Amino acid sequence: MQPEYLEELHSKKLITEEQYASLEAILTKKVFSVYYELRVILYLGVLLFTTGIGFLIYQNIGELGHLLSIIVLSILTIVCFLFSFLKSKPYSNQKTEVGIPYYDYVVLMGCLLLISVLGYLQFQYGIFDEYLELSTLFTAFIFFFAAYRFDHLGVLSLAITALTSFWGLSVSPQKWYSGSFIDEANLHNTALIFGAALTAVAMLLDRKNIKQHFTFTYVNMSSLIFLTGALTGMFISYDSYFGYLLLLFVGCAFAVYFANLRKSFLFLLYAFVFGYTGITYFLTDYVLDDEFIWFFYLIASCGGFIYFIIKYRNYFKRAE
Repeated sequence: MQPEYLEELHSKKLITEEQYASLEAILTKKVFSVYYELRVILYLGVLLFTTGIGFLIYQNIGELGHLLSIIVLSILTIVCFLFSFLKSKPYSNQKTEVGIPYYDYVVLMGCLLLISVLGYLQFQYGIFDEYLELSTLFTAFIFFFAAYRFDHLGVLSLAITALTSFWGLSVSPQKWYSGSFIDEANLHNTALIFGAALTAVAMLLDRKNIKQHFTFTYVNMSSLIFLTGALTGMFISYDSYFGYLLLLFVGCAFAVYFANLRKSFLFLLYAFVFGYTGITYFLTDYVLDDEFIWFFYLIASCGGFIYFIIKYRNYFKRAE
């Protein structure tokens, strides 16, 4: 709202003196919100706290003892989850808010501490060597449960990441600690299948009106996984070059569709960047074999990218 409009509303007696004073303070920046700044500080505090615990254990492991450290971490994890259950509202398919300012951060801390406990047990005692996939799947299950039960987008991201790791481990050598974890295991194909499946599940849940505010996070991560898998396939699988290029275009088309559906510039940017990279790689192999043509294409494409940013950066506004 412009100041002159506020003055007009006040002069026509359409707002009270109290309303005018409140709105005038906001428009003149005498009063401003620090909501997002406080959230960032709180999230950083949770991350620094969990990191500090790990550092403390690492520095004093000889004095504290492994078993004591695991017990302390486990107790803290249990306390966080007990607090979350006691203060949470009953599960609902719709968005729920507890009303406690630090509630989300306690939930996140509990999940991060759980990772610390499981990681400690693995790296110190190696108890998951033969069941690494199952432990990762178990972690993903716990995180998905926590994300839906406590309605937490941050934990949902952890859950998707854990599930992605599970599928990566399923197609890679299990003896990751021996140095052969990264292997030619067609991980890009797994990324394509997993990304497409996760997108389908997200859209189905959205259609069923189940936690619709989770859909953006689901599709955001699944789109990146799918597009990265398709682009990687183009780079390393020359025999299936055009097949991966077609899949890349399909992924970009869906990103444009979702960008229009949710009014999100981010997905439009995904489509542009991945599509531009794929097309440039294709043209480099088959068309741009002359330095002058390559230089002209580079200048034109840079200009096109600048035009794209200027034209569309304020066109889309993500619907909250």
